[in-house]
Amino acid sequence: MIERPQSIVLGSKQIQTPAYFPSISSVKTARKPLDYLSVLSALSGVADKFLVSAFDLIPLKDEPAAKNCIDAARNSGSVVLMDSGNYESFWKNAQASWKQPAFHAALEAYSCDIAFGFDEQAPPDDEDEHVNLIVNRWRLDQSRAGACLIVPIVHGNSDALPDLCRKVAHQTEVNFIAVAERRLGDGLIDRALAIRAIRQSLDSLGRYVFLHILGTGNPISMAVFSLEGADSFDGLEWCQTVVDHDSGFLFHLSQADFFIGQSVWSATDFPFHIKVLSHNLEFYRDWMDRLHRAETKKLKMEFCQFNFPNRIYRICAESLGWTEI
Repeated sequence: MIERPQSIVLGSKQIQTPAYFPSISSVKTARKPLDYLSVLSALSGVADKFLVSAFDLIPLKDEPAAKNCIDAARNSGSVVLMDSGNYESFWKNAQASWKQPAFHAALEAYSCDIAFGFDEQAPPDDEDEHVNLIVNRWRLDQSRAGACLIVPIVHGNSDALPDLCRKVAHQTEVNFIAVAERRLGDGLIDRALAIRAIRQSLDSLGRYVFLHILGTGNPISMAVFSLEGADSFDGLEWCQTVVDHDSGFLFHLSQADFFIGQSVWSATDFPFHIKVLSHNLEFYRDWMDRLHRAETKKLKMEFCQFNFPNRIYRICAESLGWTEI
């Protein structure tokens, strides 16, 4: 069994794992990307890592505010992860204009610590052709990224992902790879089993390859997926919902009045939406810190039993074969 590292080392920076990257996107959010970027940059003590889309950064490249926010965050020690932008281009029907050179322009215009490679959401059916496409794009992306680490994204059906991820990791020799949660199955149990299969396949390489799950920001999902072998996550939940600090459940933003008093941010003079975002970020920081401590003590199953409602924990334990405590 491959020893699981407790952090991802990026030069002089370290990302404690499991890690959650609050995402910034112009899709399915209430405010502009620059608004969220300003919040995350200012609250680097609460959120020391975040994801921002290259697609959303390119329109801002002539405005100093976005670059200043990113530079300020990185200078304070935060880790900035740039997404390829293909998620936004898909939702905005802009795939015809959003190509790899546009992504490279974002890499050149903004500094970042990590970036997801320019992915293909409709990959070839042939496995070898699919792997070659990912590897060749990764090589080109990395050649344009300077010191920034390019992490390849692998799309595919859940049955195909274990072999695809192993082959891509082998050919690129990367120590970090990403898959989309929505590709892993219909329900959380199926997705957890798919992550387990990918982890086992990656471990067969004889070295540890970090596994990132795209589009996962639900606290319970992150805990389950982490136990099954995932190391990091990103999601928009921090700005789409309000989290109950007591249960970890997510609620509609309009219900924030019921929960905002759980954190110190309710007593500040900040605008209401800033209080809610800060409230959420504080929860995610503490949740991931506690999950990390449970991992270091080999107590993640106990973490789930203690923090999940009894019914949810029982279904996970029965369906995933967790040993009874």
